[in-house]
Amino acid sequence: MEENYLVTQSNNLIEARHKKPLTAREQKIVLSMVGMIQPSDEDFKDYRISVKSFSEMLGLKGSVKYTQMKGIAENLMSKTVEIPKKNGGWILANWISSAEYKEGEGVIELSFSPKLKPYMLQLKNQFTSYRLSNILNLNSTYSIRLYELMKKWQHLGKWGCSVEDLRGKLGVGEKIYPRYANLKARVLAPAIAEVNEKTDLFIRFNEIKNGRSVERIEFIVQFAPEKEIKIPEPKKKLEQPKKAPENEEIRIRLNHLADKELYQFDPNYFSQMYEAAFVIWEDQAESELTMIIRYVNVEESVKKPLGFIKSQIKLAWEASERGEQPTFANLQPTKKRVTGRQEIIPDWFKEKDENIEPTEKEPDAEVEKKRQELQKKLNDMRKEK
Repeated sequence: MEENYLVTQSNNLIEARHKKPLTAREQKIVLSMVGMIQPSDEDFKDYRISVKSFSEMLGLKGSVKYTQMKGIAENLMSKTVEIPKKNGGWILANWISSAEYKEGEGVIELSFSPKLKPYMLQLKNQFTSYRLSNILNLNSTYSIRLYELMKKWQHLGKWGCSVEDLRGKLGVGEKIYPRYANLKARVLAPAIAEVNEKTDLFIRFNEIKNGRSVERIEFIVQFAPEKEIKIPEPKKKLEQPKKAPENEEIRIRLNHLADKELYQFDPNYFSQMYEAAFVIWEDQAESELTMIIRYVNVEESVKKPLGFIKSQIKLAWEASERGEQPTFANLQPTKKRVTGRQEIIPDWFKEKDENIEPTEKEPDAEVEKKRQELQKKLNDMRKEK
């Protein structure tokens, strides 16, 4: 399972009431599917999950019986969500519209309900994103829902709602923990503790009372960057025997593009460079590296090509960690200069890198000549005194 998937949903879907709530395991399956959606997708696809990943997320052990898997899929397809609309209406939809086991391929193909398209596809504003890795370690369905709600309001640092609304959003039925004291002890407090321990958020809450009854909860949410789940190390993925020949072929192709008089990629350097690039761009890694190399080949201001390439990958890594999708398609060489070599960096490249040498202007010959003449006159004047 790709833990670095970015899960993006409309805020209306985040705020939805879970009428037949998903279990924590089912949520992980659905959110893994959401993470497979690309920003450019105009329609849903059939989202493939390996039987192994499917079993792991559901906590199934040993050899999984396909009749058992079919029952789980049927149960998943029965789960519904109620999404509020601006006009006061609502949409009631199943999360999953179909499930198909591919015999011989070891995968299950799942499809979203078409009614969910406006809440997952082509989102331009009013949406919430987070890395899938932040919820995969959560064991409670309430913890996952609370994390999503808090992630939506992270930018404001606070959010409040009535106890009744909170029940609906967390998927706590009316007959489950009807007393607030039990709801707090069995749902709210454990969920907050787990989110605080295992994710990139830290949550506190205040109780707003009417008389002796708690009617409203006000949350204070803080982003905890020191706890942020990082992109997992890709070594296992990239060091598989089947990857090595492919990577060597890519190294050879990129070395043909590189200026042989200035730089080449040796196996050790390339292994590290490509490993990082593959985590950021996956199948587009070679294409992105090609654009950087072509830029370096014509940009005279770049004095250390390997250091410059490394700095660009570092910046792209940091951008991907922020949820951005970095690309170097707009990288353009600067005009050649008659004298000197000045380090001209694209507008989007804001940070310095220790591997890029500081710029130095070559001294102007005419200015240097005059400076020497003036210095000679001053020396002669001192001698006359």
